[in-house]
Amino acid sequence: MNLLEDGSFRPAGEIDAIVPNDFGVYAIRLRVGSSLPEPFPTHLASRRSRLIYIGKATSLLKRMLRNELRGRGHGTFFRSIGAVLGYRPVAGSLVGKANQYNFSFVAEDRARIVAWIDENLEVSWAVFPEPDVREAEKALILKHTPLLNLDGNPLALAELDALRIERRTTAAGLSTPAL
Repeated sequence: MNLLEDGSFRPAGEIDAIVPNDFGVYAIRLRVGSSLPEPFPTHLASRRSRLIYIGKATSLLKRMLRNELRGRGHGTFFRSIGAVLGYRPVAGSLVGKANQYNFSFVAEDRARIVAWIDENLEVSWAVFPEPDVREAEKALILKHTPLLNLDGNPLALAELDALRIERRTTAAGLSTPAL
């Protein structure tokens, strides 16, 4: 099955028992009838797509499912969707941490984000040989310009970048830049 064919997508809340522990690429899209806060629906409409993220994984189980969809660990998509939905990390929560990008949300907010993901998103994945994963992800991002991918995306959204910078700044305990 093709990664982006309609028949390959499954509701995010129904995949926990079937995600493989293999190298691969995954795609995340909005379910029909679901939406994001403005200005993101406007951008999706202009792209004529519900696709919001493409990622790569050395383990689809660990990266895609646990980190990105369940918020257990450091997932770029999870941080982005949390920020888009209006959630904020605890001020100063990254102080003293080596990685100043991996902000996280409090447990209650993480649970709300996961519930939103389960209700509103669909996921597809494809197993790839290890050497092909990075190039496959790059090519798919370049071709399909998913809404919440910043790296390698010719239509990367300044609004998303600003939200992520604001969340990192808050978590680092610094003053918040003007959005």
